[in-house]
Amino acid sequence: MNFFRHQEEARRNTSKLIILFSLAVIAVILTVNLLFIGVIYFATFNESYGSPVWSIYDLEHWAVVSGTTLAVILICSFFRQLSLSKGSDVANSLGATLLDPGSRDPDERRLLNVVEEMAIASGMPVPDVYVMEDSGINAFAAGYQPSDAVIGITRGAMEALNRDQLQGVIAHEFSHIFNGDMRMNMRLTGIIYGIVFIGEIGRMMTRASYNRHSRRGGDPRAAILGLALMAVGYGGEFFGRLIKSAVSRQREFLADASAVQFTRNPDGISGALKVIGYGAGTRVGAPAALEVSHFFFGPVMRFRRTLFATHPPLDERIQKIEPGWDGHYLKPRQEHVEIRPFSYRESDAISGFQSSNSVTTQDAMAIMDDIPYGARGEELLRNELAVINAMSAEALVFALLMSGSSESIARQQQELIHQNHGAETFRESLRYLNEVRRTDKEIRLELVERAMPALRRMSLKQYRTLNQTLVKLIQLDGKIDLYEWCLYRLILQYLGRHFGTLPAFRQKHTSAHALADDIAVVVSYVAHAGTHDDQAAGLAFEAALLSQNLLMRPRNPEHSPRRSLKPLNKALSALISSAPEVRERLMLALSVCVRHDNQITLEERDMITTLGAILETPAGMFEELMPRAAP
Repeated sequence: MNFFRHQEEARRNTSKLIILFSLAVIAVILTVNLLFIGVIYFATFNESYGSPVWSIYDLEHWAVVSGTTLAVILICSFFRQLSLSKGSDVANSLGATLLDPGSRDPDERRLLNVVEEMAIASGMPVPDVYVMEDSGINAFAAGYQPSDAVIGITRGAMEALNRDQLQGVIAHEFSHIFNGDMRMNMRLTGIIYGIVFIGEIGRMMTRASYNRHSRRGGDPRAAILGLALMAVGYGGEFFGRLIKSAVSRQREFLADASAVQFTRNPDGISGALKVIGYGAGTRVGAPAALEVSHFFFGPVMRFRRTLFATHPPLDERIQKIEPGWDGHYLKPRQEHVEIRPFSYRESDAISGFQSSNSVTTQDAMAIMDDIPYGARGEELLRNELAVINAMSAEALVFALLMSGSSESIARQQQELIHQNHGAETFRESLRYLNEVRRTDKEIRLELVERAMPALRRMSLKQYRTLNQTLVKLIQLDGKIDLYEWCLYRLILQYLGRHFGTLPAFRQKHTSAHALADDIAVVVSYVAHAGTHDDQAAGLAFEAALLSQNLLMRPRNPEHSPRRSLKPLNKALSALISSAPEVRERLMLALSVCVRHDNQITLEERDMITTLGAILETPAGMFEELMPRAAP
């Protein structure tokens, strides 16, 4: 199966369907105008008899009615999207419960581990995980950006699916985050709400007219207009839901294909679909589920009307993934086994074994018994993270920051931590520091990402204190190195979005050429991060800009992490508000830059991870950026 071809096909079809949605809004506006023409014409029938329509309904009427109708749709859409602006808002509306990152329940622990490994594999922060107490197998992703995304899943999915199948479902939801489906889903929900509100206005007009008429007699024309607006609103909703369902079906094919890309294991997601087909179903009981049905892995209700189905037929989805499928479904998982933390490296190894069908998952897990001491230290630290709380997460961040400091600076940092956060956090940070120093430097930023669910449990006051302490710790030696910058910017990006302290950026720039100087600054920093040879950095810099046709005039690759980082921060401030296409071109240029010498160093990988987070364009979107750093 050519998954890339299916992805491109789904994108093209989705674009066409979004155009249809715009046409539906235009049709509603035209219909409302026609209603007002009819009302005005019949209201002035005696005076206007024989007169042309445009004499009683001129361009000014058209402009006022059209503008008002569009304003109602857009304003209602805006406020509805605002009410669902965070992924947690969607989860709460569905009655989902936030999963404790330190949960000891085996099924919950396994779910958290799978979410962590998929986040790391895709280059994104670990999202909050919510659980819905439904017996069906379903899941959803919600949020506007990767930094504020959440994953929700039903209890039935946790209990009925084996590890590979659960991984396939979670990878499917991560692909919705990657492909921008969450943002589109929010907008579709908002637009439909705006169209429906036209009908609500008609209902209110009809009710008010009826009340006046029942008391002292009233003008029936207001009731007629109200009924007509109700018909327009709910008729618009009818067609809006048709288009929404069609958009959703196309995105599901794309997400299924992307899930196979992430896991490199088609049996995972196809197995989950087969368990659903065996009889588990995908029903979700929350009343709000119908409005956001296009967010889910499977249909939330059993729709017999295929036009309103938000998901493709189950058999069709399985056959797309597994063309030779024999039509047999799978029984749900029966046994419940003890779960231990699971890392992305293990996932990568197991995916390769499964593709050969010669070694089982259990065999691959047993191979981990031969891991060397250094890797055991890494796994020990991962085990600690499995039961982390907010205080321990703070201590871990402090330990990660101190791990690169000299002994004298580290002592000053420890005194500052003790002073600002107390003895308990101080002792915990020292314990983590000993472990961090024995671990591979390659995973240190990964540990920051994995600590995010626990860090998000802090209060706003605690976050502000953490932020202030990190700044002071970094400034103690009078300089900021690249590792410190990456760690701090990740914390600022992920927690700043969550606590609302990071300003929201509006899209201002749509042209990569208009931002070519800023792109050149970022590429220059990455080029110099990978080598101390200025000539090699210059060649990588030029190759990167030429690959995206951005070397329109001579640019000097002078910016280096070994000098001031201020130009980098300034360039990123401009690029954050750029269009997704601009950020994509930058990341593609960076992929050429870091691979110019046929290896990706630790410094380059840290920068790519951090830049992807800041620009809300995770490195996992670009497979060539995901290899492990060279030793």
